[in-house]
Amino acid sequence: MLRRPEVVWGLAALFYFVALFHRMSLGVAALDAQERFGIAAATLGVFAALQLGLYLAMQIPAGLAADRIGPRRTLALGLALMCTGEMVFALAQSLPAGLVGRGLIGVGDAFIFLNVLRLAQNWFPARRYGLLSALAGVAGALGQVLTTVPLGAALDGIGWTPTFATSALVTAALVVLCLTVVRDHPAGTGGAAPVAHARIIPTLRETWRVPATQLAFWLHFVLMGTFVSVTALWGYPFLVQGEGIAPATARADLLVAVVAFGAGAPLLGLLVGRVPAHRITILAGLGALVTALWGVSLLWPGGAPHALLVATFAATGAGGGAGLLAFDIARAANPAARGGAASGLVNLGGFSSAVAAQPAVALLLALVDESLLRVAMWPLVSLGALATVMAVRHALRIAAPTATPPANRGAARPA
Repeated sequence: MLRRPEVVWGLAALFYFVALFHRMSLGVAALDAQERFGIAAATLGVFAALQLGLYLAMQIPAGLAADRIGPRRTLALGLALMCTGEMVFALAQSLPAGLVGRGLIGVGDAFIFLNVLRLAQNWFPARRYGLLSALAGVAGALGQVLTTVPLGAALDGIGWTPTFATSALVTAALVVLCLTVVRDHPAGTGGAAPVAHARIIPTLRETWRVPATQLAFWLHFVLMGTFVSVTALWGYPFLVQGEGIAPATARADLLVAVVAFGAGAPLLGLLVGRVPAHRITILAGLGALVTALWGVSLLWPGGAPHALLVATFAATGAGGGAGLLAFDIARAANPAARGGAASGLVNLGGFSSAVAAQPAVALLLALVDESLLRVAMWPLVSLGALATVMAVRHALRIAAPTATPPANRGAARPA
């Protein structure tokens, strides 16, 4: 009973719920971190750049680990690293210690989502993969909901150390649960005999050569990249310091983005399921819309109207959820044995964007007054425009989404 497919995947989704809390908790805590560590607003970018940079650097190892050592051990490792990092961050009193904590969180976080996808691939028929990817996005969104108003209330109420130490202890309990309950494959299927894997570099090269992999990379770049950049760090300071919005209202605006993220994946997944021939057009169009809304918000004379900001944050969240659908584009076009590698390459897209945006915003912020954060946010628009153009370019290489024969269509789980 404990190892039914729904239970195993449900636990994996819970791990992603916790991972998103750890990943995004710096957003609402940014101004508290600035005060705790005695740093300037521009220095906050170092935290996000380090955490997301390490997350990015570990994507290929995480994808290969999913294929080679299995999701159970990889998930347990990721949870243990996040637990350690969160406890260090809870106790940190200096900038170096805080950076160590966020760095460990970034490395551990890298092992979670790709292995949630791998468990979905191992335990369920291929036709359910897209739905499970969307539901994983919902679980992550719920975890991120805790990093908005609830986390702000906890920081105001019980303080920094108790808040983050409690989340570290919860994560430690999940390590035990992972090792006890989760298995890589259903009993009697897969994993019984060692699998011969292709060499790493040729595997990555062949996976990247698939046009759908490159298309999915750029779709994820614009959709998830903008969402992570905004909610992981800069969205809250932008609203409070750049737009003069009250902290409570700014937290609620972030909550709008997170709720839209949770709703975006399943709702757009249903829409794409009804019109599969237009899924690339829908995702690319949403990326263009998000980029355009940010451009209008930043150009609005005297500060954007709050209604426009709410719409921009809602579209950003919905785009982040839609970015999860890019994984299914790459999965369907690659053999099952390269599923982890394909997911890792796609995940590089959004987090390459976020990692590039963090220091770019921080650099601009260092050159202007902190109240001009709206000026420093322009790298988000530039990166979004670049990714949209590249996505269209690669989409033109594919006559139609259904024209690329899925390499593992009909395979319920990898051989």
